[in-house]
Amino acid sequence: MKTDSLHHINLHEVLVKGKQLQAVRAALPLQVISNKELKTLNAENVADVAKHFAGVTVKDYGGIGGLKTVSVRGMGAQHTGVSYDGMIMSDVQSGQIDLSQFTIENVANVSLSNGQPNSLLQPARMFGCSSMLSFSTEKVKYDSEKTLAGNISVKAGSFGMYNSLLYLSKNLSQKWNVNVSANALTANGEYKFMSNLNPLGKNWVEKNRINSDVHSLRTELNSTYQFNSYEYISLKFNQHYSERGLPGSDTYYLSYATERLLDKKYLAQFQYHNRKNCYYQYQFSGKFSNATMKFTETDPKFQTLINRTRIDNYVQSEYYLTTAFQFYPVEKLTFSTSFDWWYNNLFSDSNFGFRQYAAPTRHTGLANIAVKYSTNQLTLTANMLYTSTRETNQNETAAPDRNKLSPTVSLIYKPLENKELRVRVFYKNIYRLPTFNDLYYHDFGHTDLRPEITNQFNTGITYFNTNISFLSELECSLDAYYNRVTDKISVIYGIPFSSVRNIGRVDIKGCDVNFKISKEFNHKSTIRVNASYSYQLAQDYTLNTDTYLDIIPYTPVHSGSGSIAYQTGKWECGYNYLLSGKRFSGQNSNKLNLLKPYMDHSLFARISIKKFSLLAEIINLTNKNYEIVRFYPMPGRNYRFTINYKF
Repeated sequence: MKTDSLHHINLHEVLVKGKQLQAVRAALPLQVISNKELKTLNAENVADVAKHFAGVTVKDYGGIGGLKTVSVRGMGAQHTGVSYDGMIMSDVQSGQIDLSQFTIENVANVSLSNGQPNSLLQPARMFGCSSMLSFSTEKVKYDSEKTLAGNISVKAGSFGMYNSLLYLSKNLSQKWNVNVSANALTANGEYKFMSNLNPLGKNWVEKNRINSDVHSLRTELNSTYQFNSYEYISLKFNQHYSERGLPGSDTYYLSYATERLLDKKYLAQFQYHNRKNCYYQYQFSGKFSNATMKFTETDPKFQTLINRTRIDNYVQSEYYLTTAFQFYPVEKLTFSTSFDWWYNNLFSDSNFGFRQYAAPTRHTGLANIAVKYSTNQLTLTANMLYTSTRETNQNETAAPDRNKLSPTVSLIYKPLENKELRVRVFYKNIYRLPTFNDLYYHDFGHTDLRPEITNQFNTGITYFNTNISFLSELECSLDAYYNRVTDKISVIYGIPFSSVRNIGRVDIKGCDVNFKISKEFNHKSTIRVNASYSYQLAQDYTLNTDTYLDIIPYTPVHSGSGSIAYQTGKWECGYNYLLSGKRFSGQNSNKLNLLKPYMDHSLFARISIKKFSLLAEIINLTNKNYEIVRFYPMPGRNYRFTINYKF
């Protein structure tokens, strides 16, 4: 009689690679640009990438060192969170993040979430923004035969631009990786542009953009210890130094600028993720950041100041801790909770006679509870966010304490079992606190300013197909939305003083369309086409004002972008365009405030030979003379050349 024998088999981890359908299956609108797509966008930094997302308006003050901020669906830059490797960047002074400081080298992907990220296992702070722009560092996979990897890149371009990058990644063991990078940029930023000296007619003259030079250095160290594929701890240390001129506005007959800006920023953060257990998962994170800004301006009007130079210094710091838990009590049901706390301060001094020496501090606590019910055809998600703030000010009255609950609910439904066709809706209520500039640094700022309240409504449809005979892949989405911003914080400019008030209400109605197709002709040749379009009508609905129903400044009704990239063997080439309809630079929609439509065309070509790649780019191919922000002319036709060595 034979007996059964028991065999022991050791199963190793298996990594399955496939097409990620996160954008198609997201209940809240999500747009993703992968690393491969980033290389075809003629993008110098994250702000250039953001211009290709539907519903995004980028304020670009021109030049290589110009400030670049992003607004999503007409709600303003302060409502848009910026996440870098899973941690939100912050600027408690202005509430705006300058995206020009983040280059796209070694970035794995860039994504835009309307509402909030779709994953529940997130810091509570991720649920506290009207939209989220996220990007992450590319991670090098372990290779036992190649423990040291990296790349060296040298770039040169118009306007005296030189950019060098060094990136090194070392696998100290199969579980432990360390990488360092350094990115240096210098440019004189001078370019010619046409200026009209007659606002009521035409009197075009050629001018030179001056005081737009920039010198910056960004270094970073990342270290990750991977216990296994589900558990890891990571550390990040980052510093950014920038010294640049602020060219100022090109107003009539004004051709000089002396404003300078010196920025020094430091960041240290850690993250621990544990997703090993199939019933519960958790993560802990912490961050410290410090930013110093020095503003100087020399002008004859400062007769009482030494060397007739105004000097303003600002120093801000943030201490941040967060924890998040996610568990599955029964099949198809997920619960999560997260708790965040952070502390901000801002110290300032100035030799100019404005409200100097303010020293505000703010403690912020967030608690979020979320639930998700998911089947093959239906996913329903809801969360409630509690926000609490406490402020102090050493020298003046502080803003009052705040406590608020903010709900979000979303649903995505798949009506056809065998088709990647989905319908989605979401509602989100959230608010943004007044910045320290709003509260303490205007001539007559008011510490009793109320937060801006936003109510977001969205309905949309997504579709994905890989079974079309003449295409390899088709992905598209259409979302219609309605946003209402109440208690809008507005600056009331006056002579001799300005003030800040809650006086406004803005209604924004629009739709976003995204379209992606690709075709593989053989194993070596591929063509990819991406296009996006936005209709956005953002109007002032403040009653009993001269601006009632006027379009909000710098929000074009029509905008869009597109790209075509073709790759065959060692060669890759492509074409990109950005389109913006007419906009108004002032609150009153009259002809004097009108900014004309523009279309920016760019080309690129790349060849890869073994470990080397050569890239040539032409930006603003048609040499269009245009402005994104009034009186801040953008560069005309310019060129960039890049040599990259990867080892």
